[in-house]
Amino acid sequence: MAYQSLPAHVAIVMDGNRRWAKNKGLPSFKGHEAGAKALEKAVEAAGELGIKFLTVFALSTENLRKRSKTELGYLFGLMGIVVRKKLPLLDKNGVRLNFIGDIQGLPKELQTSLQKSKERLASNTKLTLTIAINYGGKAEIVSAVQKIKKEPSEVAESDIEENLYTSGLPDPDLIIRTGGRKRFSNFLIWQGAYSELYFTEVLWPEFDKEELKVAIDSFAQRARNFGQ
Repeated sequence: MAYQSLPAHVAIVMDGNRRWAKNKGLPSFKGHEAGAKALEKAVEAAGELGIKFLTVFALSTENLRKRSKTELGYLFGLMGIVVRKKLPLLDKNGVRLNFIGDIQGLPKELQTSLQKSKERLASNTKLTLTIAINYGGKAEIVSAVQKIKKEPSEVAESDIEENLYTSGLPDPDLIIRTGGRKRFSNFLIWQGAYSELYFTEVLWPEFDKEELKVAIDSFAQRARNFGQ
């Protein structure tokens, strides 16, 4: 299907991994494994549909503070393994990798793995996949402001935008949240000021290409006026 109004940039809050596992009587790590497979499908679907930018919320700063060391250790290990194993497929499909958040707060081994993966895919142009890890929207804005070397009265919106983690990326046209909850959860709160929002009850491990199409169908039917 050809869309008359296709979002160039789709962002997703991937919510519902642990609830999916609980519903099936499985340990939480099985939900994260299923979530990683769902992300692979979403990246493939985004490329097929012609979306140029896909940004996903993988791990928040709050997650890092509140999750158990055991769960975080598993998540970090899973991230490293998935990124390394999927590099050939991502490269074949023209995907460029990008990571946003307080990456310095992650284990050194994972930092190294993410950086090497990013460098290997740097020349690809079909789809930019941005993964938010140890990310918080409020912290991002504070960090941006702290980088600006101007008097407060001279600071413009463009100064903040140039110093956000997402500098160089377009703002998301569409933000999707799976799992039934209807909130931003501190994700892209500056960049999403005029994004269209789409909420679905579908838990992230069950989100597939057809669900992405439903979200895009909803987007295509909307008139955007950017606050005017």
